[in-house]
Amino acid sequence: MIYVSEDQLEQVKYLLEQSAFGNHLLFDRSTITRIADSLGSQERSEKVEKAEALLEQMILRPTISSKKAFLEALDADTYDEVAKVYFNIVQNTAQENQGFTH
Repeated sequence: MIYVSEDQLEQVKYLLEQSAFGNHLLFDRSTITRIADSLGSQERSEKVEKAEALLEQMILRPTISSKKAFLEALDADTYDEVAKVYFNIVQNTAQENQGFTH
């Protein structure tokens, strides 16, 4: 479990909402295109657990620009794994929110 401040939580909510609307602040179009086919198909593995831990570290960064800098410092494979975890969260969050409106 990750503990975040109220400000960090609001920023994460904002990022997820923006991504759900197609406004991707952390990842560029080429990354999204590259990983799109593998979204939703991640099984539990060491790679996924590492990506989740890195995503948690990224969330703790205070600003969106520092979050992007953190991501850009990752090697290409790790960056893609973190992006997959992030977009799976976006998809799951959007599906959960859809359920609340019906």
